[in-house]
Amino acid sequence: MQRLELLGQFIKLYGDKINTELVSLKYCQTAENALIEMFFSANPLTPVITNLEFITGDIITSAEGIEKNLSFFDPNADIVDNAGSFIQLGEYSLINCFDNLFTEKAEQDISKEYFKNNPFHPEP
Repeated sequence: MQRLELLGQFIKLYGDKINTELVSLKYCQTAENALIEMFFSANPLTPVITNLEFITGDIITSAEGIEKNLSFFDPNADIVDNAGSFIQLGEYSLINCFDNLFTEKAEQDISKEYFKNNPFHPEP
């Protein structure tokens, strides 16, 4: 399995919004899977693993009218390219896909800002 540490890049992007308990954030992939490993100071030897297969990109429709979600992360692509796609996910997507990546206050602020700028999406 290939692993690429991304915590430093997330801290550069989001500063004090990142959960201070987070000690490692790795993008990982094999020929079949792409996933995120997060390690927290409370339990530094046990990763919290999130498989990225549930995050999809474009929906395509075949000539037969069959719709298919294209995986946003391609395990056959270069790990640096896939990690770059992960880093470019928006804050709102990140808070909805990964628990404890951001502080609780940052999650609330991100959510509030999202709904303020997207009036057609009712606030939960």
